[in-house]
Amino acid sequence: GATRGRNKSLVEARLPAATAGLATTSVDQGDVREYVSCTGSLMPHRMQILASDASGKVTRVYVEEGARVARGTALCEVQSASAFDFSAQSDSTKLTAPFGGIVSSVAVQAGGYVGAGQPIVTIIDTSSYFASAEIDEIDLARVAPGMAAVVSFDALPDVELPGKVESIGVAALPRAGTVVIPIKVSIDGAHDLLKPGLTTNVRILSRSIPDVVRIPVRSWIDMDGQPSAIRIAGGAPELVAVELGLSDGNYTHVLSGLLPGDEIVEDAVAAQERLRRLTGQNRDMQFRIRHADEQHGGASQ
Repeated sequence: GATRGRNKSLVEARLPAATAGLATTSVDQGDVREYVSCTGSLMPHRMQILASDASGKVTRVYVEEGARVARGTALCEVQSASAFDFSAQSDSTKLTAPFGGIVSSVAVQAGGYVGAGQPIVTIIDTSSYFASAEIDEIDLARVAPGMAAVVSFDALPDVELPGKVESIGVAALPRAGTVVIPIKVSIDGAHDLLKPGLTTNVRILSRSIPDVVRIPVRSWIDMDGQPSAIRIAGGAPELVAVELGLSDGNYTHVLSGLLPGDEIVEDAVAAQERLRRLTGQNRDMQFRIRHADEQHGGASQ
């Protein structure tokens, strides 16, 4: 207790120097949100693999990979034939696009032969995407269909699109020592560079507490196990114990200890680092480490 008392007095004495020049901010009121984050892959809502109903010879291919087509566009023509005698030609079949989109693959060439059911052309609808993702089982109770989400992409760091949880899988799956639940997050809007298979980063808004007292996340620190802020009162800094609630990565809900309008040091974390240097805490820690090494037979320094 005596040691804590001396340390507290030393911290209070060094606090003005530790906070000198640091910006301050006013405690305000606003929303604090809770998010569930997960990763996944970008998928088109509509994708179709077209195949021939019967074996035959590919007489014409009208499109190539990457082509944008409208609904009803001719894609490929197959001349039907006997499974054992391709010279016994009969009616030809023309495959057409079932919807507008982009040809993602063409698996045949004119003059080649295809079997019944063999994939020929794949079309994707690039006007509508969803994120196929997985949440950890511990987050299951925090996620529900209809929740708002924001989707970003590793390949496009400046692109963020709004979305919504569309569905949650019916079964949990083991994944590398953890258990996950698949989810589907629909994406509102599009971007010219979006491509199926891109890595998606999904943030789901699971809870929002409106109009509460809040401070920036770097405006509070842990002082001997007690969350604290640095309030400016009468032009001088003072440590104030605070009780904290939900934090969303930007703001932390203050349950008690501060009031709207109170002036506090905006970056209390930086002030704490200065305090450690000014009070010699860093030197004490280095000395203890050297002493421990010497006790185990290490060379003296």
